[in-house]
Amino acid sequence: MKNDVKNRKKKKKNGTKILVLLWILVFVLIGFELVFKNDVKFIALDYLSRASTNEIGNVKSKELTEVKVVSLDEFLGYGNVNVDESLLLVNDKHKLSENYSPQVVYHEERDVKMNICAKESFDELSKALLEKTEETLFISSAYRDYEKQKEIKEEEGATAQNPGCSEHQTGLALDVFVKNFAGESFIKSESGQFINEVCGDYGFIIRYPIFGEKKTGITYEPWHLRYVGLPHSKIISNSKITLEEYMDFFELGKYYTYENYIITRQNTKEIYVPEKFVSADVSADNTGAVVITFKTTEN
Repeated sequence: MKNDVKNRKKKKKNGTKILVLLWILVFVLIGFELVFKNDVKFIALDYLSRASTNEIGNVKSKELTEVKVVSLDEFLGYGNVNVDESLLLVNDKHKLSENYSPQVVYHEERDVKMNICAKESFDELSKALLEKTEETLFISSAYRDYEKQKEIKEEEGATAQNPGCSEHQTGLALDVFVKNFAGESFIKSESGQFINEVCGDYGFIIRYPIFGEKKTGITYEPWHLRYVGLPHSKIISNSKITLEEYMDFFELGKYYTYENYIITRQNTKEIYVPEKFVSADVSADNTGAVVITFKTTEN
């Protein structure tokens, strides 16, 4: 009798061990699937690459001694100064007015309107993708005005941005896709991974990265490109930061150097300009200031 009870306990114990081992095997198999799943592996490596590169660390604060003071209007009249909207910060805290109207141009091949400053860079990025994968980079959504965003909000509810809070109103945001891979599946494709990897070299960033939800309020959107221009796209793309964090990095009135650029955020009354520079790009930042990117040499 005692032996029967002992054997039953032993069998029960062995059964529990087998069950535990089976559960461990299941979790191991799931883990292997996740680790070696193409898109998950890419996302993980992309995250680690941004964190280790930390390009923002190469942006250094600098004191400039040879500067002159001019009004913003006078500065914008210089022949070597370009004005665009590339560094507008748009989110729930920094909204666009109902009457805001960006500088958009019609892209005939994609049948969309986009900000004029983004068109050439988009064409270059599309060409690079075509050469790499023989895939065409399509656009599902680009510029849409306040009223259109209002309609989308009414139709989609919580999943859509409030009117005035969408980057699409600037024409700087492009939702892209390739054949058979759109939305969340975009990153599963070779083309989606290529775009995510190299867009920073062409003036674009992944506006809503996987690590940025707490800062942006938006979940990961690998298909949502945002034009910010060079060198800003290169710095952001090679750092584990969002556009919000990047803009916060630059203290008002200070100068920062990166490669052959000087970057500064200034108020809109008086501009402190280096005595010598090759060219400059000026963009309002939607916080009441402007970002000026001086190029100090041709290359």
